[in-house]
Amino acid sequence: MTRIVKDPAERRLELIEAAESLFAKKGYEDTAVSEIVKKVKVGQGTFYHYFKSKEDILEAVAKKVVAPYVEEVRNIAKGNEDPATKVNSILNGILKANDSDLGIMKLMHQKGNHLLHQKVEKALEEGMSPLVTEVLSKGIAEGVFKTEYPDESFGFLIASTLYLSHNFSWDHESRERMRTALEEITSRVLGVTDYRFHLEI
Repeated sequence: MTRIVKDPAERRLELIEAAESLFAKKGYEDTAVSEIVKKVKVGQGTFYHYFKSKEDILEAVAKKVVAPYVEEVRNIAKGNEDPATKVNSILNGILKANDSDLGIMKLMHQKGNHLLHQKVEKALEEGMSPLVTEVLSKGIAEGVFKTEYPDESFGFLIASTLYLSHNFSWDHESRERMRTALEEITSRVLGVTDYRFHLEI
């Protein structure tokens, strides 16, 4: 039987996608490397050619699932909107991602995926931070934002946004009150006076 030799990048992606599928189905903790290679129909030697360990491929999965969200933030950051509008769009993007039952959020909250949750948050932070810093720096230079701690302030806003979007048990009135509060907090934290944030929950 002829052995199929694939492009290294293609083979690596196959392993990542297999791991992602198994992590979503069984959770990271209950998935073995042997199951990943079985799904791709390769030997464990092939796996260890691309990844040092199961945790190593976990990081690759995290980077893969956050890539669309980081790219969305990149597009926002590079766009022509004013800095405040960009911040508004970034926060709404986070709310939209958390409000869906697809992709990244479903994977993060799967039983046995606590470590994946941490890796995803780290990958998001590493991917988004330089882009957000660029937006905030421009806003401060233009006098739109007035804060001495831009990175820390935006980190607080992201944490607040995630907290809000995770509380699915709140009734409509409670969510509206929290939405309004978060809009006001965003303005105060960034020192914005001439822009009204509108968060979509």
